[in-house]
Amino acid sequence: MAGRYQNIGTQKTDSGKTIYLPTKYPTLVPSNEDYYIIAREEDRFDLIAADFFGDSTYWWVVVMANDLPGDSMYAPPGTQLRIPGNLNNALTAFNVENETL
Repeated sequence: MAGRYQNIGTQKTDSGKTIYLPTKYPTLVPSNEDYYIIAREEDRFDLIAADFFGDSTYWWVVVMANDLPGDSMYAPPGTQLRIPGNLNNALTAFNVENETL
């Protein structure tokens, strides 16, 4: 599994310390492949990602697809959530946004 930090740029400070550049998240455009669910009270983004993508670390894909703030791992109950049907498209968009020159 490739981590989402794999393609994040780094930079050396004047003191020689390596720092990560800010992470940019893409806008995930809806497609005909997407799934829609209604969130229940106990639903968490990491568990939704595990169910749909087989990996809980892709929770941010669900958050970004729904333009949510990402300040909670719990989905707002009763909210219709869009789950991208093609994870590779989301990961490609993420990598493009975070490419360094």
